[in-house]
Amino acid sequence: MINVTFLEHLSAARSDAEFNRTAAGLAVLQVYDSIKNGGFDPFIHQDALQRVEADIGAVEGESNVRAALRTIVQMLPFWDSQGCVRVGRQATYTALMIYGQALGDEGEWSIAENVYALVGMDAELDGETWYSAEARLLMGRASRMCADWEASRIAYNRAYELGRVVGDQSICLRARIGDANNLWSRGDFPGATRLLNATARRAKRSCPDVLPRITLALAGVANAAGEYERAIHLAFGLLDSLDDSDELTYQALVDLAIFLTDYGLPPVAAAALRLVERAAPEPRIRRQAKLNLFFLAAQHEPEEAFTELRNELATDRLTIREQTQFALFSAQGLRRFSHFDAAHTAANRALELANRHELFQFVFETEAELREIASARSEKRAAAMPAPARSAHHGTRLSGATPGTYYRFTTGGKVPSRIRHIAKSLETMAAERFAATDLNLSSAL
Repeated sequence: MINVTFLEHLSAARSDAEFNRTAAGLAVLQVYDSIKNGGFDPFIHQDALQRVEADIGAVEGESNVRAALRTIVQMLPFWDSQGCVRVGRQATYTALMIYGQALGDEGEWSIAENVYALVGMDAELDGETWYSAEARLLMGRASRMCADWEASRIAYNRAYELGRVVGDQSICLRARIGDANNLWSRGDFPGATRLLNATARRAKRSCPDVLPRITLALAGVANAAGEYERAIHLAFGLLDSLDDSDELTYQALVDLAIFLTDYGLPPVAAAALRLVERAAPEPRIRRQAKLNLFFLAAQHEPEEAFTELRNELATDRLTIREQTQFALFSAQGLRRFSHFDAAHTAANRALELANRHELFQFVFETEAELREIASARSEKRAAAMPAPARSAHHGTRLSGATPGTYYRFTTGGKVPSRIRHIAKSLETMAAERFAATDLNLSSAL
């Protein structure tokens, strides 16, 4: 099954770099499969490992995939190491999961999904239950990124069961967050809220370290439900409690920018997103920030800025969800600049992806956008006077961990002091913690 996935990617590769990366991964996994089934034989496998080193050498130097594959090759000779702790096997399973994470950073979630499935199955049969549970947890996320909802649900449920077997509450709770994210992604906000609240109660008793993840998810659901100020307060409070090294810091910044945009402060949100795009260590988070900046460009920036970002993102490797958003945001910007034929094509692409992968909220948003395009086209043809300016009031969603997040303009009035305080505090935080003194986060207030 995994060979089929790799071969499909090889046949669809859009560049030499992508082809080399995929081919090297397939070669390494074939050697892994041979050693797993027959043990490490230096007369057979030493030469094979040297050959795959040449394949790995062809992978671009900046790719995390290259380093992950090299780690797998270094671990495989120790596969049969004996002892009460089978260090060689555990190290190999860990290296394979790191490889899956590197694939996710490159946007190659379907391959990552299969790698995690392989590790989950092999580790479980091998008696390494903790590694199997962790792999299933990672598979749940990868499957969700591929809009493979049933596979994601099964993976999260198995991770929960195995987490209970090994007594790891963190895995159990993160599996429940994953289940909630699935509900959220498919539009079931009440169900996601109930599950997250129940998970939070369990986390307080057994594993407080997981609470920040739950808080961020709850903030997203609040925003989706139109509770914008609550979402902003939850996200900023979480951000203020995290240190710079915490992996959630930049994700919290991305989500906070989404909430600020939905509240009606896109210039403040854009400044926060530029900080993330410039400083976040993970390519996935930087890509998320860039896609959200593209949304803001579609709504507010001149056509040149919109076109520049659109051309950049068109060459990036995006997940299915990100491809759908890119097509929808492209349609909105093109409509705004009266390129109606191109807008219609982009919206149809978004609708095709949303329907095929059951991204139900995007189906609604794209159908609304198609109506906006038709209306704008008719008005331009028929009206003797300039048509009134249009905005994306119908509910456009930004990228990130917030399915169902809607964009809207504020309807006049002053920004409440508590929100003004958060924007100014965010500007201070950017200067003190991230050495960013040029963002002017509160300039829109």
